[in-house]
Amino acid sequence: MRAIALSVALLMLSLPLAGCISEEGEDPDKQWIEDDSDLLELEDSGVCGDLDGDGELDCPLTGYIPETMPWWCNSTGIGGHHVDPFYEGMEKGPLSFSQCETLTEEFQAALGWASQWPTLADAEAAGFHMLVGYTEGMGTHHTMLNDFMMSDEDFDTSAPEFPGTSLDEEFDYSQPEFLMFAGEEPGSELVGFAWLVHAPADSPPEGFTGDNDWWHRHDSLCFQVDAMLVMGEDLTEDKCSDRGGENVALEEYWMAHAWIVRPWLTHEDVFTNHHPCLTDEGAIEDPEDGCWLESTGHVGHDIE
Repeated sequence: MRAIALSVALLMLSLPLAGCISEEGEDPDKQWIEDDSDLLELEDSGVCGDLDGDGELDCPLTGYIPETMPWWCNSTGIGGHHVDPFYEGMEKGPLSFSQCETLTEEFQAALGWASQWPTLADAEAAGFHMLVGYTEGMGTHHTMLNDFMMSDEDFDTSAPEFPGTSLDEEFDYSQPEFLMFAGEEPGSELVGFAWLVHAPADSPPEGFTGDNDWWHRHDSLCFQVDAMLVMGEDLTEDKCSDRGGENVALEEYWMAHAWIVRPWLTHEDVFTNHHPCLTDEGAIEDPEDGCWLESTGHVGHDIE
């Protein structure tokens, strides 16, 4: 799997990092894709084309031209609801041109890897497990747990480790730990990503290029251990037990989100930890709905 992901990433990095062209053949330095067979590897690489046959250009991470400042390199806001004290007094802002180019490559690698699983059914068929059900602002959180089980007698809820999974000390921008989907139905579409890294509670991981990826922590999550499903956040022991769960201490696990899956883009802050169109009643896909114009700077989510 890593070899496949690496080859896809290398392929994408060899392609021109350019903006979309308005007509086929307008610029010979920009590649135009006509064949749907190229969709898997090239859809999210920034290369243009009518990949789905609807007559519209498909450019998920649009508009990047070297030495320009696209929206994903110009974050503002505070990252959403879970702002860690580590970031007190700090502000987000434009990256340098070189930082922006590197961050774009990092995002394109993640998009290319995750494009293998465009729906929840695709992800679960490949072995991804729904650790967090659909939650307002986030969607679901699906991760690859392989043979790991919380019910194993060696699992320590006060100092948890997840052997055999990617929930560890390593940050890999190209393979987010969590795929986020717009619902719990099989056809629910991929909407975003989250990375999780084990690091000291007072020191977030270095993470992405630049300083705009403000990581957050969930001090405690209540898990239904046998199902490995989150039942709530920061619950008392009694309340967690009433839900058939056990509290797992996660203060040394840092999480970051990135909203780079088209059309689920958060132009004000690409790293905000929520999306306003993933409402409590479900995902809103109507582009005319006011949620798509809502600021992403100050509204967050709670796992209830």
